[in-house]
Amino acid sequence: MNAPVLNLGSVVSAENAIKILRTTTGEVVVAIGRRPDRSWPALKLMLDGQDYATIHPGAIVTGDADVAELTIPLPSMPNGRPHSVAIADAATGTLAPGSNLRPIATETKLRALVIYPAGEVHEHDKVRWYRAPMEKLLSDYFNIGDMIVYDSTLKLLRYAHLEPMKIMSPTEADIERYASEFDFVFVRGSNFIHENMEWFRAVEVLERVKLPVYAIGVGAQASQNRRIELPEPSKRFWSIVAERCASIGVRGAFSAETLRQNGIRNVEVVGCPSIFRTRNRDLKIRIPDQREIRKVAFSLRREADKSYTADPEAYLRNQKAALLKVDAQSEMVMSSHGEQEEKAFFLRDGAAKEKAVAEFVRTKWWDGPDDAPMRRIYEKQLFSFFDVERYDEFARSIDLAVGYRVHGVLPAVAHGVPGVLVAYDTRSQELAETLKIPVVSEAALAEGGWRAVYQEAALNNLAKSYAASYDRMRGFLDRNGIPHRM
Repeated sequence: MNAPVLNLGSVVSAENAIKILRTTTGEVVVAIGRRPDRSWPALKLMLDGQDYATIHPGAIVTGDADVAELTIPLPSMPNGRPHSVAIADAATGTLAPGSNLRPIATETKLRALVIYPAGEVHEHDKVRWYRAPMEKLLSDYFNIGDMIVYDSTLKLLRYAHLEPMKIMSPTEADIERYASEFDFVFVRGSNFIHENMEWFRAVEVLERVKLPVYAIGVGAQASQNRRIELPEPSKRFWSIVAERCASIGVRGAFSAETLRQNGIRNVEVVGCPSIFRTRNRDLKIRIPDQREIRKVAFSLRREADKSYTADPEAYLRNQKAALLKVDAQSEMVMSSHGEQEEKAFFLRDGAAKEKAVAEFVRTKWWDGPDDAPMRRIYEKQLFSFFDVERYDEFARSIDLAVGYRVHGVLPAVAHGVPGVLVAYDTRSQELAETLKIPVVSEAALAEGGWRAVYQEAALNNLAKSYAASYDRMRGFLDRNGIPHRM
């Protein structure tokens, strides 16, 4: 039993002085805080609901820190691992958050559940969009960025079997099977922290399935930096996640502050799994001289509702100007990430293309149906994909990634390609700040193209900080006891 003294102020407080950080079949790690009289609370360890031991931290912890971390070894059980491990305040009997969960059996093949998958998984950790008839592919919008984050998360985690957790219409048999056959749950990283998020029956399922729950790179969504007041169902969902892990991993400071304002304190900024998808801590990010750059990927985002941008008309106007400027400066390829109209051109459907052009003209994205530069780009310089592996191949072929899609830039950087991101909402801004991605205004790219925003000093900062960013994500996974391959 050891007692390293750590800064765990966001995990425990005067009101809640004990918190389980992680539990395996071999040990339980607990954060504890001193009482107002400076004494340490005695702890009661329970296995499968039965008292097993009483621990007196005062006999172990040295120094004057207010908070400490204890690692308590667990015994080998005659019938395998315990079904639940709990820690209680020995004086009051109050259970610590994180109690009565199934411990992770680190030496076995683990079975994982995912909340809100994005695409179908093949070859263990590769994601592609669901197979569907052509008309459905053309008519449905789906965010390819979500697919990339999902694929990237799977590449970081260690598991043998994966299933989606049913949260819309789970059966009793589903819930019983989740509780008895699986080892942990994770929430796919996405824009899940906002006023309109729908969790369906997720809270009900999690309350009955006593497993650790991890969130890796989730974020708040708003066009501007503002306070987000979550509805009670969302608060309850995130409270359960917070109870079941050491900390919730968010992509940046805005997301962390949003959760804290809604009562969730154990939050850690980790960035996004997409930039670490190659699992290469020693990644060398290329920073070529401008004269050597030929092929530039411009990631498009025509979505212009007010959850993404405060001024949709200016947003589209600036984006088109930037697209044409980058095209004039390089061998530009425009990457599309899920919009229906772009899919019509990529899939070469004549009728759908006519409808797309009408929409482009209506929204002033094209200057009429005979907008020659835009038609050339759409007919000859458009890239899209339905399998994340295809984007990896594409990224390795380019010299620079710029544009409006976080997941047009981050996965390219993961392959050593320099990237520059346009800051148009809180999500792009906070990820750029967290991961040291060079970020520019919409106007800067529109006026000067990629040559005006390609700054070697900023890219050198990204390259030099990559290993530290990687270590931060890996440290977060370790502190939470999340099985991983980083």
